[in-house]
Amino acid sequence: MSRTLARTLIGVAMLGALALVGTACASSAGDAAPTSTPTNGGAANAADVVGHWGDDATGKPHLEFTEDGTVNGSDGCNGISTTYVAADGRFELAPFASTLKACVGVDDWLRGVRAVEIDGDVLVALDSSGARLGELARSH
Repeated sequence: MSRTLARTLIGVAMLGALALVGTACASSAGDAAPTSTPTNGGAANAADVVGHWGDDATGKPHLEFTEDGTVNGSDGCNGISTTYVAADGRFELAPFASTLKACVGVDDWLRGVRAVEIDGDVLVALDSSGARLGELARSH
């Protein structure tokens, strides 16, 4: 077998393997059940999330949701700015822009937030897998 033909066959085999892996990943991602159950009875109403959550004192995490679908806040050190949409009983956050300052003594758990659920006057922050990251109380 010629060297060129062998290389071509190896390349085709590698492309086929990559295609199978990509197909398996794409089909299983959408089938996964959420790991967190919505706490608001399954309804995601934008009026429920609009407002200020957490404490905007230095070193404290907070988020502010507006009626126009924007979210601004801080993990206690770095600013967060994104948008949100209601989906499946929760509010999904788009990937967000954030500053990247190093902050000694600040727990930056809020940087991992990708969705939130409302439980009365508590905003429950979830990561991309639906795992609970933490909570922010509604500011009055």
